[in-house]
Amino acid sequence: MTTNVLFLCTANSARSLMAEAILRQFGNDELEVYSAGTEPAQPRPEAIEALQTLGVSTEGLRSKAVSDLSISEFDYVISLCDRARAECQLDYKNNHFIAWDFPDPVNSNQPNAFKKTAHELSERIKMFLLILRKNNSKSHLFNAPEDFFKVMADPLRLTMISLLAKHKELCVCEFVDATGMSQPKVSRHLAQLREYGLLTDRKDQRWVYYQLNKALPDWMRKVIITTADYNPQLIKNIDNGCV
Repeated sequence: MTTNVLFLCTANSARSLMAEAILRQFGNDELEVYSAGTEPAQPRPEAIEALQTLGVSTEGLRSKAVSDLSISEFDYVISLCDRARAECQLDYKNNHFIAWDFPDPVNSNQPNAFKKTAHELSERIKMFLLILRKNNSKSHLFNAPEDFFKVMADPLRLTMISLLAKHKELCVCEFVDATGMSQPKVSRHLAQLREYGLLTDRKDQRWVYYQLNKALPDWMRKVIITTADYNPQLIKNIDNGCV
């Protein structure tokens, strides 16, 4: 069964257009990918060039309004700016709505702004695809506030998530050292956090390292970082690492 994904931003000239092209290429035939704008303009040449630099096809890309889309029901709707989120979230309340807030490269003075945006979109979309391809029904829960706060309410999971907000990437032994909990208990809670889509992992030889999922909605990331910033008792220095 094909998964339909829609990217939204205001002008549909850079961010959402680049996201459409990137996900279409990475997703192959698994997905039907669309993008649209609340006030569509024209594709920015710099956005097209940034995609081509990444080796992403730009064939058929065009700016369009939501009303121009050929379908109205989507499995996932992802907004890429705060304005599109505010204007469209209620319209797609029955869909899995995810808010990613990327700075508009059009307003940047940096010469590589479009290439940087394309690269960051590429990294986050890879993580989004990783969650989808696990074919886990709980992957839908990582954008549900009630489930997010249930996960965060457990003291050990809250501590581990806060640690990752500060240390970026940690292995099991570092969590054990920081929390004083047993390795089986720590591993069980890490597996739950990964299952809910809050964490991703990577294997390096015999160690598994965990980090916050880059595909998290930005409001979740802000809650996690703010919680860690205002509750330093949750954060401990980790010196020894895995050896």
